[in-house]
Amino acid sequence: MRRTQSTAALAFGYFVVGVGAFAVTGLLNEIARELGTSVAGAGQLMSAYSLALAVGAPLLVSLTRRFGRRGLIAAGLVLFGVLQFAAAAAPTYSALAAARILAGLAAAIVTPHSIAAAGLAAPPGQSGRAIATMFLGFTLSIVIGIPAGNALGAVLGWRVTLGLVGAMSFASAVWVALAVSKLPNTPADWSAWRSLAGKTVVLWLLLTTVLQCAGQFTLYTYLAPSLRDSLGIDAGGIGLLFGWFGVAGLAGNYFASRGIDRIGAGRVVGACLVLIIAAFAMWPMAYGSLMTTMLAISIWGLGGFAIHPSQQARLVLLSPEMASASAALNLSATYLGQMFGSAFGGGLIIWFGPNALSWGGAALLVAAIGAAFAAGARSAARDSVEQT
Repeated sequence: MRRTQSTAALAFGYFVVGVGAFAVTGLLNEIARELGTSVAGAGQLMSAYSLALAVGAPLLVSLTRRFGRRGLIAAGLVLFGVLQFAAAAAPTYSALAAARILAGLAAAIVTPHSIAAAGLAAPPGQSGRAIATMFLGFTLSIVIGIPAGNALGAVLGWRVTLGLVGAMSFASAVWVALAVSKLPNTPADWSAWRSLAGKTVVLWLLLTTVLQCAGQFTLYTYLAPSLRDSLGIDAGGIGLLFGWFGVAGLAGNYFASRGIDRIGAGRVVGACLVLIIAAFAMWPMAYGSLMTTMLAISIWGLGGFAIHPSQQARLVLLSPEMASASAALNLSATYLGQMFGSAFGGGLIIWFGPNALSWGGAALLVAAIGAAFAAGARSAARDSVEQT
């Protein structure tokens, strides 16, 4: 029971961080109008947050290595809540941007330690399931939290939305402090980082993360205009299809939570990549067809959401003693892949047109399969050496 409460508390914390991260995306027009900036300028608030998290995660894992994980997660959530209130009260665009950057750093404390805590506190043989369950919080933030926040923001304003995220963050901190057991933090000094980076299998796994995120975001970044062009639907219809994508993601997350510990995280990652590639291959044929588009989105959602906890579980199980550090590196690799994929997709549109997005993304995903296979081969070779 205690372990179930612990995983639920960590999942809720990840839910709050997910809502806080993406809550501004649907409110850009309101923010831009009130603070006197362009929509494009308001959109940079998301980029600043993501960059702060990507850069800050490995650094903060090292700087906070002397503190216990439970305290770090709870303190990070409190700080995240304070910064949401600061953002809600921001009088200028510059103040809001500063609050968003600092919130990204707070999330960089919460997220890697939460992933490590979920995996390490789980019963033997259930670490993968615990990590996937914790990731369910982030999936729910996309499916439920963000649309609800956007709807609330449209009625009461974006400041109220951010204030409510701050309140939820405080509640999450209390839950973590009460439900999560004390877990010692393995010191991640520079020698530990060198040891982790010296493992070839870790580098292959991180490359897998970069390539699969880049492949997905080659199309995902431009999914809304692609749907509008293909189906001739308005923003409401696009929102429903994104919701359908999230529902498929919930199913994928569920299957990942059951499959990681049963058949191995590596096999789950491979299956996810095959599903995403299949969906991307279907995408050109889905043009103009709602049913085919929904089928492709369903297949993509199943693999696209399930791959993240599965990939993280591979890293945690590979080096449990460096779980926070590997989680931080994987987060950085995730955001690096997203930024590259967005830029790559933009280049494809300029040079070859939007029809090239799915094929370009699929090419990166095929490369990700190669990296994942190389990681599995290196891991098998290492296990063979250790047994002899």
